[in-house]
Amino acid sequence: MPELPEVQTIVSELKKKVLKKKIISLFEHRMGTVQNFMGKKNCEFGAINSIKRRGKYIIFETSENLQIIFHLRMTGKLIFENESEKSSKYSRAEIIFSDNSKLIFDDVRAFGKIQIYQQNAKIESIEKLGVEPLTDDFNEKYLKNILKNKKAPIKNLLLNQHLVAGLGNIYVAELLYRAKISPKKEGRELTSKEIAKIVKQTKLVLQEAIKHNGTTISDYRSIYNKTGEFQNFLKVYQKKVCECGNEISRIKQAGRSTYYCSKCQK
Repeated sequence: MPELPEVQTIVSELKKKVLKKKIISLFEHRMGTVQNFMGKKNCEFGAINSIKRRGKYIIFETSENLQIIFHLRMTGKLIFENESEKSSKYSRAEIIFSDNSKLIFDDVRAFGKIQIYQQNAKIESIEKLGVEPLTDDFNEKYLKNILKNKKAPIKNLLLNQHLVAGLGNIYVAELLYRAKISPKKEGRELTSKEIAKIVKQTKLVLQEAIKHNGTTISDYRSIYNKTGEFQNFLKVYQKKVCECGNEISRIKQAGRSTYYCSKCQK
């Protein structure tokens, strides 16, 4: 599933290719991919005035006071093509622009969604998101407050999108490894020093991943259908042996695989 660095990479690329372009049509190839589709074929979308990220969501704001929200989920991709005749094998929906270019919503498992709302609509799934980890709001005070009295493992807490928006399995594993903190440690057990390490490593790992255009383990691609490169810099996720020589442990937490070094991470 694309996490914050992958989604941010896509947003940065989209700003270069489709910002200010006028949308002339949106075709849904698989029923249910596009939700809240007002007006169907004769809906006036207007031009894309802004493109932004919130958590793992991509949000277009248009000149017709609409929001077009993409949630890529497990295998969703946005692919830009200069010619509207081009498509992709698992195209679920396509946005056609006035210059004949197009944006393809490709999704092999078909879990991703496009949602369309009025500009001033309050969207519950986005309203409930926690702080953005790359902002100043994600700091030691905030993290200490949300971890207070929490019995859940720190890994699970950092994956909770209502607490911190955009983090996923890969980056939580990496930041906890670099902070030398066990993913099994309860939130309430963390010291102020450990919390400070988590905040620092969260920002560093995410910034490094964005620099390398995200991580491609299986499905993630940029809008040019290119892979990310941060998988070449992972230190613990899907690794067999730690840099210290100890064997990497793999356990299940909240239904997901957790990789960690029992020697380095206490």
